[in-house]
Amino acid sequence: MGGKLKWRFDASTFKLLGRGLITDRITAIYELVKNCYDANSTKVELDFINVENRGSKSVIIIRDNGSGMSLRDITDKWLVVGTSSKRGKTFSDPPFNRRYIGEKGVGRFATDKLGGHLQIYTKRKTDSEILKVTINWSEYENQVTQNGAGNQQMLFTELENDYEYVGDNGLFDDGHGTQLEITMLHEAWDNEMLLRLENQLGRILPTLFDLNPPFDIFLEAESLEMPNRKVVPEPIENLATVHVKATYDYKSGQQGIVYFDEEKQEFVPHYVEPEIFGPISMDFYYFNADAQTQFKAKYKNTSNYIEGVKIYRDGVISTPFAEYESVLDKRRDILGIDKRRFQEAFDKLSTRQFIGIIHITRDGNPAILDATNRQDFDDTPEYRRLKEFVIEQIDELAKYRAVKRKENKVRVQNNLRRASADVKDVSKTLNRIIKERPELKSVLAPAIAKAKDASDKVTEGVKETETSEQEFLRKEELYLSLMSLQDFANELAHGIRFALAPAKQGAEYIVEFFPDPRLNDKFHEYARLIYSQTEVISTLVDFMLSYAQVDIEDSDFSVKDVINSVLKGAHSIIFEKEGIVVNIDVKENIQLTGKRKFLEDVLSNLISNSKKALAKEKEKKILCETFVDSDKLTIVFSDNGSGVDPKIRDKMFEMFKTTTAEEGGAGLGLFIARSRMKALNGTIELVNSAFAPKGASFKLTLPLKK
Repeated sequence: MGGKLKWRFDASTFKLLGRGLITDRITAIYELVKNCYDANSTKVELDFINVENRGSKSVIIIRDNGSGMSLRDITDKWLVVGTSSKRGKTFSDPPFNRRYIGEKGVGRFATDKLGGHLQIYTKRKTDSEILKVTINWSEYENQVTQNGAGNQQMLFTELENDYEYVGDNGLFDDGHGTQLEITMLHEAWDNEMLLRLENQLGRILPTLFDLNPPFDIFLEAESLEMPNRKVVPEPIENLATVHVKATYDYKSGQQGIVYFDEEKQEFVPHYVEPEIFGPISMDFYYFNADAQTQFKAKYKNTSNYIEGVKIYRDGVISTPFAEYESVLDKRRDILGIDKRRFQEAFDKLSTRQFIGIIHITRDGNPAILDATNRQDFDDTPEYRRLKEFVIEQIDELAKYRAVKRKENKVRVQNNLRRASADVKDVSKTLNRIIKERPELKSVLAPAIAKAKDASDKVTEGVKETETSEQEFLRKEELYLSLMSLQDFANELAHGIRFALAPAKQGAEYIVEFFPDPRLNDKFHEYARLIYSQTEVISTLVDFMLSYAQVDIEDSDFSVKDVINSVLKGAHSIIFEKEGIVVNIDVKENIQLTGKRKFLEDVLSNLISNSKKALAKEKEKKILCETFVDSDKLTIVFSDNGSGVDPKIRDKMFEMFKTTTAEEGGAGLGLFIARSRMKALNGTIELVNSAFAPKGASFKLTLPLKK
């Protein structure tokens, strides 16, 4: 018994199918394997036959022992886009109770990504025969081409697929299931690509996820000397330096986060209010340099690699997954983890240093939806916040790394110093022996020479370590200066433009009317204006040029002079333009030793933040005060602006934390300010506003010169 299946579709839809929706081979296999999961399979077999070359004998077979399909399932579901939305239930039959993971009902078109011809063999438990359906994707494409996809009158096309019932020849070991047989392959497969596929299939379920009933995947490519074997994810997490977990507390209704306590120098449980994207749980595995080396050594003959964050929905991978890129920088980074600038200089982690597993659910996170191409999620406010949130968690791991790197640096330096002292002690001991026993001089002379040589080399090593550390600090100063420059450059451009406008107006007046004795007073007035505005521009340019001075030596400087030069000098033109009234209350003229430029940077960044916070205020005020006690100087910088958003108060000194992105804020100012204050052996903190209940006040504390 057989016949024809008619599939009615519109031409524009066809253009989106298969190769258009599924962007690469690995994603195509993923989608088909996920369909097997939805069909309550406990076993999936992938057989790649003669795939090293594209030919008539090249076949990809995907076979499962799932529930199988009826003829109606094929016509009404398998060949219809968007059938996931037409399911009458959300979970599969007991005892599986799997949450259906098919998102938009397009997974079946992954077969078109792999090859031009498909045969489906499927059987349910109650069927006595196997249903065989033949689909030729190339015929569909030819039909659209012949009729013209752009023909507005040709809205729908009907295509026929052959089907027949064949005897049960024992194709399915469990008596039921589905087999996809894909031929006319679009691309050849090699051993390396299959190893990459194996690695990615091992990630379809979380490594430590225990599914009952199971979902086992088997892979075989006999012609490529890959015998049939179960896809088992390697326990790579066992090699991690540290594992951090955070979950949602349903009892209290709070979201757990990754939190590194810098005082205790350890990760501690921490909870915050729920986020707009809904409850999630997270596992992060960080690999330090030694752990990365061990990882690469263990998996050098495979395609396993540390690859950043994977997001799982209801226990099954959602995204990202994609065709493997041998060049790390070309791999997809949908969360933007590797796109953050200067990450290495400021202990920002890259995806090559950790594995992250984020668990979401369909019910708990309804706004986090797979994009049609399966390489990202739909761009929603909830997803954008989720990306920010995940990066915040990664930055907590970065704090841990910074502490450990510092500890390691101190340990290495101390070991070098101890080694140097030990070698010198050996030399002293040998010289003492020779002094007491002169006859041993000729015997001990080589040992003394070697001890001296070792001492010289260790001393050289200590100096080299200190030089390297200074070089690192020099580069960090350069990066920080460049980042300060970015935020200030916008103000500089406006400041120069504001200063040039009246100068240009005065120059035009003089050019037009000079000489005219009757207008001499006006000429003198404009000449003075041009001169004063030129002085302002000169001050701004001088301030800008100071950013190039990254090798600044420590020097004595007056705090009063610094405050006046920044608030009354470099930024005065901006204050005048914006209508900001500045009050300075410096009680004593304190002298400090350090890098004057760093304190200027701190004040400049606080000014930049204040200008944005004051934008909507009618009366705009900035107040800068100083206080002195026995061992420290305190500078309090205040404004009566909009204040600090409580949502970022705890993380306001971290890089890229800003609530003024629309006003040009890059989230660098307070990060730079804190870094500069640390370099001056000082601190910066947010305190009660001097203009309470409005505004914000920042307290800068600096140690006094001894």
